[in-house]
Amino acid sequence: MVDSGTGFAPIKIDSGEKVHVISGVSGQLLKVDEKLNPIGEVSQPFPATITSSTIVDDKWIGVWVERELRQARMAAFDLNEEWLNGETKAILRNRKADFLLHPSSSNWSQILDSEPTALSKIDNSICFSSINKGIYRIDNESNEIWRAEIPKWKEIEKINSFDEIVGFIETEEGIVLISRAGGFAIMDQNSTIIQKGVLRMPEIITGFQYEKGCGWFIKLNGKYFATLSSLTEAPKIYKILGPVYDVKNIEGDWIWTGWRHDGKLDKNGELSIKSRENIGVGIIGDNVLTNDGKWEKIRI
Repeated sequence: MVDSGTGFAPIKIDSGEKVHVISGVSGQLLKVDEKLNPIGEVSQPFPATITSSTIVDDKWIGVWVERELRQARMAAFDLNEEWLNGETKAILRNRKADFLLHPSSSNWSQILDSEPTALSKIDNSICFSSINKGIYRIDNESNEIWRAEIPKWKEIEKINSFDEIVGFIETEEGIVLISRAGGFAIMDQNSTIIQKGVLRMPEIITGFQYEKGCGWFIKLNGKYFATLSSLTEAPKIYKILGPVYDVKNIEGDWIWTGWRHDGKLDKNGELSIKSRENIGVGIIGDNVLTNDGKWEKIRI
């Protein structure tokens, strides 16, 4: 058991080469190193929920959304600098000041008129989707590289209005995006679509990982996950105790934490599951961060 905790309820870990950024349910941020030592203090730069985030080079980029007040921001923070608290929600409610507020300590910040989702690192840039707007690629200084229409798939067109992009990832074939309903597209570096298709899954897709030589790990929103060697083959479906929240590929084995369990699918296809009384939200090394802000050794 690792004694130190975050002091708040976490929802996600974004991992860089040496620095990991933990996001909290109320917009808290905490940087830690590989040994879980805090780097600076907990901060809350903007009074809203963080809905999507990633690390690119020496910057953490996040999106804050306050739906009740119809406020949204995208901002970047230098991993090497101190992050400070911003204004309160009471200040944000002041309509005279709302559009003047930006996340504290940010290198750049943008006011948004629609919510970006699926922020993903692609090389030294970011890809994301903006609901009902399109898909975008920007550099880590917020300069637009390209924009394109969100792909459409005839097989799932009846639910297009409820579908959204889950994430982007770079593979040997190109930049891959996948939607909640299973639509996927492979694009070249300039956003031209090379190939499209639909993954047939028993549940909604919530995330995915790809590792060269090991293929795809597809996170689903219930009691299953799937693996594929390629996006054009039939998936292998595995039943588990609940949703997977973070997964790593370690020496060819898929290792994860999630809803009341940790798990492993080894390179030989053997599935191992160990239950836990809480929920694992992220993994650093052989440590799991739980939903109550505590660190525990992974149980697999």
